[in-house]
Amino acid sequence: MQRVIKIMMLSLSVFVLLLSLTGCGEIQKSEKTVSGMFDAFKGLDFETAKTYVDINELKLSDDKEKLTGNAEMFMKNLFNKLNYKIISAEKIDNQTVMVKTEITAVDMKPVMGEFFTNAMQFAFSNAFTPKEQQLSDEEMDKKTEEFFVQSVSKPDLATVTNTVDIKVVRVEKAWKVAVDDTFTDALFGGLTTVAKDMEKSFNQNAN
Repeated sequence: MQRVIKIMMLSLSVFVLLLSLTGCGEIQKSEKTVSGMFDAFKGLDFETAKTYVDINELKLSDDKEKLTGNAEMFMKNLFNKLNYKIISAEKIDNQTVMVKTEITAVDMKPVMGEFFTNAMQFAFSNAFTPKEQQLSDEEMDKKTEEFFVQSVSKPDLATVTNTVDIKVVRVEKAWKVAVDDTFTDALFGGLTTVAKDMEKSFNQNAN
């Protein structure tokens, strides 16, 4: 009888160990997915990044295949200071793991503040210029984009750090990062929050 109990206890221990190893494997794969994604972003390797996350959901560029010109310059400056640190990972179920990650990125609040000030000053100046000397809408758009790149290209840009729970899900046999507003905002240094605050301010002033 004691022999039977020992065998049952041993079997139970092996079963628990196998479950534990399975969970660890899923966590390791999820952490590897998060690390691979961030490393690809830091290296501006968007083809590799696509294997870890749907970059179109992040709205990195209107061009889904390649970043060029000022857009590429923007991404280089933005991700030049991108850093991350995986703090912990928790398995939610067999398809989902939450990876708590510390994300450090360029703080877009002062960048957008400077850009908005310069762009508005130029727009007012252009508006009071004799009509025949005013820039066209296309020229204004180009000039505005130049102001933005100028603001984000400074070498002494401040950074901001946020801790985010990144959701990693199993998609068929692979693990991929699920994009949400919190993750996107942290990745882009609060750009989404700044944009929403500006829109709210505009609406309040309009009323």
